[in-house]
Amino acid sequence: MPEPEDQLTICTSGSADDLFELLEWFNDEDDLRGRVELPANGIRPGQMGDLYDVLIVAVGTTGLASALARSLTTWFTTRRSDISVTLELGDDTKLTLDGNRINAPEVLDALHSVLERADKSQ
Repeated sequence: MPEPEDQLTICTSGSADDLFELLEWFNDEDDLRGRVELPANGIRPGQMGDLYDVLIVAVGTTGLASALARSLTTWFTTRRSDISVTLELGDDTKLTLDGNRINAPEVLDALHSVLERADKSQ
């Protein structure tokens, strides 16, 4: 797993099922397959199994912003429920995308901006 400053975390406003659906969606994309994963969480006291609340993306990959923007924009258009996705870099840079107001060029610009910050910090 990448170091925290070399990763982008993704969480949804929905349930763990929404997060798993998003992971499956990313794994169907050639440019993202193998670049997005669930972090290994230990079982917490009183818990029956792992509790997943984020996905982890290794940053620094050429074309990652375009692939993420394209994939997220399409994923949002296939959703039937209101949901938002928050992407966060290790330096506390955050980007929240509201599924009700997705504009593909704006998503791409925002993702490029966030990922450029990651490149500069390396």
